[in-house]
Amino acid sequence: MKKKFDFSAEIAEAESVKANPKNEHLEEEKRLLDINAQELAKLNDNVFKLRTEVESLSGSIRKCKPVISKEMQKLAVEFGARLLCDFLSQIESKCKEAERRMKKSGNAINIPATAFYITIIILIALSSFFVSMIVANVEILHSSLIWKTVAICALIAISGTVMAIIVPKILDKWT
Repeated sequence: MKKKFDFSAEIAEAESVKANPKNEHLEEEKRLLDINAQELAKLNDNVFKLRTEVESLSGSIRKCKPVISKEMQKLAVEFGARLLCDFLSQIESKCKEAERRMKKSGNAINIPATAFYITIIILIALSSFFVSMIVANVEILHSSLIWKTVAICALIAISGTVMAIIVPKILDKWT
């Protein structure tokens, strides 16, 4: 059982101390400390209440699963479909443009004029080498004539290629 304490002696002693003028300052401090203790108790209660609320909220947040509504799912699917359709139409337009350009060219391969002239010059040089070899083999198989013809054919090929590259540039500057 709990015992009841008799505080009458302590209260009488406190009242006698209270009558002393030196103790008025102590009484004011005691009153302020009591107020502080009460405010601290309220603050402690508030902190405890907030803590329990935060714990319950955090527990409920952990249990929550993000859910996307049917309407948002539908909007996302429609947006994705629209993007894919736009992308597909762009691809189809590029393909049609490429087909149109291919048909317009008439199934021909366009090569630059310089490449065409270089090819012709190489063919002429190779054919002249072939003719020179036939002529050289008729006279003597291992003569210096063969090497002279090779040098002349190489000179023809190199000078023709250089001319095919330089002449159009010179003509462009004059026009």
